[in-house]
Amino acid sequence: RAPFRWTVVKKVMGYVAPENTCILVVGQDNIKPLRSDTIILAFVNTKSGEVLLLSVPRDSRLLIPGVGYDKANHAYARGGIELLKKTLEGSLGIEIPYFVEVNYEAFEKVVDALGGVEVEVEKPMYYVDRAQGLFINLRPGKQVLNGEKALQYVRFRHDPLGDIGRIKRQQAFLQALIAKAQDPSILAHLPALFESLKQALHTNIPLENILQLALWFKGLEEKAVTMDILPGEPVYLNGLSFWEPQLDVAREKIHEFFARERSGGEGSGKNPEGQGGY
Repeated sequence: RAPFRWTVVKKVMGYVAPENTCILVVGQDNIKPLRSDTIILAFVNTKSGEVLLLSVPRDSRLLIPGVGYDKANHAYARGGIELLKKTLEGSLGIEIPYFVEVNYEAFEKVVDALGGVEVEVEKPMYYVDRAQGLFINLRPGKQVLNGEKALQYVRFRHDPLGDIGRIKRQQAFLQALIAKAQDPSILAHLPALFESLKQALHTNIPLENILQLALWFKGLEEKAVTMDILPGEPVYLNGLSFWEPQLDVAREKIHEFFARERSGGEGSGKNPEGQGGY
């Protein structure tokens, strides 16, 4: 199947909303050279008013151009966002026009600018790695996490599920973040959020378009946002652990997602005129 083609933006209902597109979101760790601690592909389908957030395990075994098969986060360590983008484009048969890089400090600033995010911490979480400057100490139960505590929550992976468990916690946090975005009180935090975004993110999306995208996302119902993990299974090769992805299954999922259209002309998004192509 030919790669998807993407358009950039379209004027809809008085503000700019994306057409069918993909945004690569990378969470950086603080170890030199910088590695991609979190990799998420955000697929936007404005025909159906839906968003698919596909988490890519950092140990995913992918063909890296000019390197060979290796872990996805090694593509980022070797060639930054461009090499990671090319790796994912080649593996999934897609085009990725946009990227957003977020480091730990930026993540904390954004969460604090929102006034914190309420999540259910499912169990006690404690871990210390002084070499990485990682100190995690969370009590269980429903609570509002500030930036520092939220970072601890999304970084914890020291349980039997390892990185997959961490991804599931990241997705739970994103769901809570989306719920927070629906709260009318969020308007009071917009000036601080705007300032945090301006200082904290490295992206090729113009800032004004980030805010316009945020408005479009805010118009979505929670059920319009689907979260998934790159299909695959854990394997050991030459003594190293990998996530062996089922790329054919992933390509089919992406194709099916973009084939959807708004049922009955109405949907959960607010973009009835969006026309995407592939």
